[in-house]
Amino acid sequence: MENVQDIMTAISTVGFPIVACVVMYYINWKTQQMHKEEMTKVTETIHNNTIALTKLVDKLEENNK
Repeated sequence: MENVQDIMTAISTVGFPIVACVVMYYINWKTQQMHKEEMTKVTETIHNNTIALTKLVDKLEENNK
């Protein structure tokens, strides 16, 4: 319950709009960090798939000769 008390103190000290903006900024920042991690994983997966497809194409070309 300390967090609730801290939030109430912040609201009474600086006002609701400022606290709301800070909270929204924090949520946006966390979302961007999660998205960055997801995209890193997606990029790695695409890279691995590209390597696998290249090897497969090379193997198929060898067999067709």
